[in-house]
Amino acid sequence: MLLYLTLSTFGLALLLLLHNFKKNKTAVYVSLFLMIVSLYGITHYFVLFGQSPFWIAVFYNHFTPLYLLLGPLLFFYVRGTLTDQSALSTSDSLHFLPAIIQAIGITPYVLSPFALKEEKAAQIIANIDHLPLLNLNIFYTVEQSFSIRAGLLLLYTLYCIYYLVLNSSRVKSKNQIPAQQFKVSLQWLMVLVSCTLIIALYFLYVTLYSFYSSPKEAFANTYALHLISGISYFIMTFSLLLFPHVLYGMPRKTITVQTDFRTKDENKSKDATSISDEDPLFELSEKMKNYLQHQKPYLDPEFSMSTIAVVLQVPQNHISYCINSLQKTTFYKLRSELRVAHAITLLQSETKDRLTIEAIGAQSGFKTRSNFYAAFKEITGMTPTEYSASMSQQLV
Repeated sequence: MLLYLTLSTFGLALLLLLHNFKKNKTAVYVSLFLMIVSLYGITHYFVLFGQSPFWIAVFYNHFTPLYLLLGPLLFFYVRGTLTDQSALSTSDSLHFLPAIIQAIGITPYVLSPFALKEEKAAQIIANIDHLPLLNLNIFYTVEQSFSIRAGLLLLYTLYCIYYLVLNSSRVKSKNQIPAQQFKVSLQWLMVLVSCTLIIALYFLYVTLYSFYSSPKEAFANTYALHLISGISYFIMTFSLLLFPHVLYGMPRKTITVQTDFRTKDENKSKDATSISDEDPLFELSEKMKNYLQHQKPYLDPEFSMSTIAVVLQVPQNHISYCINSLQKTTFYKLRSELRVAHAITLLQSETKDRLTIEAIGAQSGFKTRSNFYAAFKEITGMTPTEYSASMSQQLV
């Protein structure tokens, strides 16, 4: 069960990483965090329950530098969500120092023959109490390595809790973040750090127990804690499936370039009503609508969400929030609807007499004929050809 859970979580985290790599850099931190926790769980499973020297040799000790990144990644994510900034400063490089030292320390082991690693793995399978005798780091003993790993994760988690308590009220008081999104994101951060705290305490307790007794006895007598830790892990990871909108973070109103895409007549008829009581990103949402309506960037086959973000000079997760939460749709659906609407305009004009259906699809931003037909039928209920024929019949 542990293995399947960790493997599924690793897959989920990988999808989150690929989906958010360009859209929301802050979400990348939590994706990497979940991937490394999953990797630790896979290693934990093979060492405790596996009977294959090969798989233990593959996973054991090789990824320990990554485990020391769990604390920094958690902190970067919490801080980035609260500040709506994902960039790292020069001083943030200090957070990577323990992982770098660990990587240097295990280099001789990593470069050793695989047959030697399988031999040590066989010793672990024969007697897990042999684990503390395997000094595979030139700087630390096994006990020191485990203690540093668990201790740093606990310290980072406690600091993240302190950071949340200290800054959440300040962020809320600025009144620049959509209230509901702030509430949901804050609850998610609290769940994340609370579950991580339980896992960190479990790691540290088992490590200390192993020192005073033996690894075999420690693992055998902490099953209840192991179960609680597993439940926390489950809650932490699959909360993202139930509430994916938490990945928008806490987008806040920003000052953008004062570019107005409306016509002069539309500017004159602009509603003078204050929008101060609206969602803080309402103005950005309206600016995006005007940009799409008048500039028609969706006619470019390479049009993406990043196109809007670059033009309006805002983070991409702000655009995601506006589309999903304010306009109640998805980017892909919005793009298809705009392109199909343009295609319908062309089909209803004299242009259709000198353009093929495929050419109309291309001029509407669709890369392929199949994509054009699929999107058109999904939105209108008929293919472009059928729509064109129906228009011809109406003119008869």
